[in-house]
Amino acid sequence: MRNLFKHNGKVIIILAVLLTLGMAVAAAAGGGRASPISNALGFIITPVQSGLDSINTRISQWYGYLSQVDAYKEENRQLRIRIAEMEQTVRESEQANGENARLRKLLDLRQKRRDFTFEAAGVVARDTSNWAASFTISKGQAQDIAAGQSVINEEGFLVGFISETGTNWATVTTLIDSDMEGGAIIARTQFAAVAEGDFSLMQENKLKLSYLPRDCDILIGDVVLTSGAGGKFPKDLVIGTVDKVMTEKNGISEYAVLTPSVDLGTITQVYVIKSYEIDD
Repeated sequence: MRNLFKHNGKVIIILAVLLTLGMAVAAAAGGGRASPISNALGFIITPVQSGLDSINTRISQWYGYLSQVDAYKEENRQLRIRIAEMEQTVRESEQANGENARLRKLLDLRQKRRDFTFEAAGVVARDTSNWAASFTISKGQAQDIAAGQSVINEEGFLVGFISETGTNWATVTTLIDSDMEGGAIIARTQFAAVAEGDFSLMQENKLKLSYLPRDCDILIGDVVLTSGAGGKFPKDLVIGTVDKVMTEKNGISEYAVLTPSVDLGTITQVYVIKSYEIDD
């Protein structure tokens, strides 16, 4: 029906008008009195004209409504595009702000540790097993990266150490891995201990501070640093903070559970320390 009036509505109205004019001419020829034929035609055509006018009005309204709907759809589409563009701008701004903050921290690290020579690298893959806590980075032997080198973030917090290298890749064993072990000190008291990975704690993304005497002055929240002892790690890299203090099974000594200062699950950029000054 919609297509019928869309394509033929005007023709039907024109025919109705012609019939009406014919009736008017016939009426004029009859001295103002409609002939029986004109009267009959008028009787038939008048309600048809009225119906056609009503239908034409409704069709016009319907097409007007459809035009509005199409306009609203287009406006909605344009608004969605604008929103997507603004969201992209916000994301880019947040990324830029994050990058600027990271670079400011890196600049601060360079100023504090002028003895460091390091290589920036991106995290490209993570170990998915429950037996290790490591990931792969995008630099390797071609950039003079070697096994045993320390790995930090832009703030100088300890991430781990290089355990294996290829031409353009290297494996970083993180500080919560059970293969991790290094000298440490409690920053507040300068008390020496050993930071080491523990398999059971690894599942909680934590590590262990071992060889603490029962009378050791250690508090929840104490910051633990690398001591530099043994030359495995540079001195004064932040390892983490004390989460809790526990007594060893032997009942003689204590150990602390440490929470790393680096979020190892989300880190995407690291810095490999290729050389540094060793304190005597």
